[in-house]
Amino acid sequence: MEFNTSLKEQVKSLYKHHKTVFFHAYFAIVWPIAIWLMYLIFPNQVATRIQLSRIIFIGICIQILILGVQKRTNVIKTIREYFTGTTSPINLAIFRIFLFGTIFGEVNHNFSKVVWLSQFPKDLLVIPLGSKWLFSHIPINAALAQTACWLLIICSFTAMIGLFTRTSAWLTVIFSFYVLGIPQFFGKVDHYHHLLWFAAILGLSRCADVLSLDAIFMAWKRADRGQIEPPGLSRIYALPLRFIWILFGIIYFFPGFHKLWTSGFDWAFSDNLKYQIFSKWLEWYQVDGWNPLLRLDGYPVLSRLSAIGSICLELGFIFLVFLPTTRYIAAFGGLLLHNTIGLAMHIKFLLLQTCYVAFFDWYAIFKWIGNRLFPIDMYVVYDGNCKLCRRTIASLKVFDIFGRLTFVNALNNEALTTHNLLWLDYQALLADMHVVLQRKSWKGYYAYRVLAPRIPIFWLILPLLYVWPIPEIGKRIYRRVADSRTCSRPQAEIPETKKRNFQLPIYSQVLTVFAVSLIIGNSLLGLSGRTGAWPLACYPTFSVILGPQVESLEVVPVSTTGTLLSFDLKDFKKKMGPVKFNTLARNVFYPTKKTKTAIEKEQQVSSLWETISRNYPTLQQIKSVQFYNATLWSDPEKRSENPVARSLIYELKL
Repeated sequence: MEFNTSLKEQVKSLYKHHKTVFFHAYFAIVWPIAIWLMYLIFPNQVATRIQLSRIIFIGICIQILILGVQKRTNVIKTIREYFTGTTSPINLAIFRIFLFGTIFGEVNHNFSKVVWLSQFPKDLLVIPLGSKWLFSHIPINAALAQTACWLLIICSFTAMIGLFTRTSAWLTVIFSFYVLGIPQFFGKVDHYHHLLWFAAILGLSRCADVLSLDAIFMAWKRADRGQIEPPGLSRIYALPLRFIWILFGIIYFFPGFHKLWTSGFDWAFSDNLKYQIFSKWLEWYQVDGWNPLLRLDGYPVLSRLSAIGSICLELGFIFLVFLPTTRYIAAFGGLLLHNTIGLAMHIKFLLLQTCYVAFFDWYAIFKWIGNRLFPIDMYVVYDGNCKLCRRTIASLKVFDIFGRLTFVNALNNEALTTHNLLWLDYQALLADMHVVLQRKSWKGYYAYRVLAPRIPIFWLILPLLYVWPIPEIGKRIYRRVADSRTCSRPQAEIPETKKRNFQLPIYSQVLTVFAVSLIIGNSLLGLSGRTGAWPLACYPTFSVILGPQVESLEVVPVSTTGTLLSFDLKDFKKKMGPVKFNTLARNVFYPTKKTKTAIEKEQQVSSLWETISRNYPTLQQIKSVQFYNATLWSDPEKRSENPVARSLIYELKL
């Protein structure tokens, strides 16, 4: 009896001091039970389950809001630390290289496709939301598209290598809006909008302070003032990345929201995911015979767990990015999600995956790699009173991502003593740059060759530095440059100037206003589910529950003798993209925004056939073309039974 009384008192005391924990733990148990009861009580009432799913979802959101209010001190502290945190310029520079490299690669890969699409008849185009104001004044044609592609290739490349970076970045945004916008004009919007958002943010940031050609010029200016150190950890390098993380969260949040709001928990707990997968398999099978490496349909439990896991990740991503530990969970979870979908559905989102480099601390990663590749300290001793030497050292430090080189001014006796370098010949140090590793030293050309392995940018040319006649040429060039120095060498060291403050409030303020505008704009479009917009949009939601059958367009030419000709759209669909073609066909035959007159519809159908037939020059003597709506089984096991049904939707007389 005393034991029971004591236990009750302990429970009461525990509850009194941890009411918040008990409250949220209680509801954390209630919600799964509520979902289970919903399916138990309403096994066949889909509409009822959707309404109950919305109520449960709202309840969970209210609980999270209550938790945030109760823990508001911690929430405010977390948000403040998030936006005031610092990072290395290396992290922002790495993201710059990958982002503009991605745009460069995408334009090169789709150059011919963009030019080809720019030649489509204008009555087939569907200008996405947000672009009509511009494209109603700027023509879309092959000549302009080709020119814009070349300009975009040049600007994205110069932005990637960091040459006139801010100008290159903004020109990349402008040309990307046009070039990457052309494939968006057929009802199907390809979601790589983030490339423009992130490029614009980088255009307002100091993303080229290291690992760039611009950084070399800035290093020379610093060196002329006696400062060889590149900029260090700062908020101005962290802020752009933090806004990019939030935009990542918005990209995921609204698709997850619409899945639950439109289809309820049925999206995860029904056969919906299986049919979503089947429909994608069929699309790509019709084009190139593609079959998946991973068949989730054979594992119903795993399929449902994957579905609910993807919703949880999408909804939680934006909250996970605010804490350093959970940020990595979000990053690895997102990469796992995309690669799983790539294996299962052939939807890879590679243009988004490359941007995941923004989530990793490359400064720490490179330091870790450098310490393991080069455990022994290497010293670079230079003449600090030589302008050319200071510029050289400052340039090397711009690319010293491993941090395994220690640069020592030969005129700084204290530094020489600290690093145990007094055994070196003082006059020789003033005549040539020296590299020291333990008790070995190299000078001149050989010094550069020895330090080159510790700076990755030199790895591509490193083997050439040992191949005749490069060493002989290198030694002569070094000697001529070293001997032609006109700088004086006083005994007293030139004092280093105070390190420059790189924080420019105007850039931070403009960046903040612009990034907040992006966040608000994408949130509004995300809430309304506007996926067909450019350059802001809600990303694909896949929120509608699919069934076992899908619709497809069949095109049947009729010869002058009345014979139905066998005709396969596979090559055309592959060139255009199966989803884009199907969307274009639906827009022609089943418009959603306005009612077409018979003449307008005939003109559109005629333009569609003209575009298709242009790619099949062997088609001759055609009297008419019949367009059928075919109903197909999406299940791979039932493909032999296709089509389930066919109905003539239009016949074009030629």
